Amino acid sequence: MARNRGQGGPIESRLMGLFASLFFSVPTAAFIWLGVNKELAFWGGFIDSIYLISCIAVFAVLALLLPQLFPSILGRIWRGILKVERWWGW
Repeated sequence: MARNRGQGGPIESRLMGLFASLFFSVPTAAFIWLGVNKELAFWGGFIDSIYLISCIAVFAVLALLLPQLFPSILGRIWRGILKVERWWGW
């Protein structure tokens, strides 16, 4: 009898993975939001906090839909943050 092996397993394991990923994705979204707002402050602009909430929601959906790929996506985002940081001269 062959076992039925899905991509992510039962819903409980996906939800546990989602909560674990929020531990990393919430600070990532906050750093992106704060970095953009810091740069926009020089130009007199500001991004509303609804964009922070939507960024966290996008990360949560990605973590739920792509549990195996999400850590590499987050790693690429962090590498991008570091490149932008060096480019802006923080």
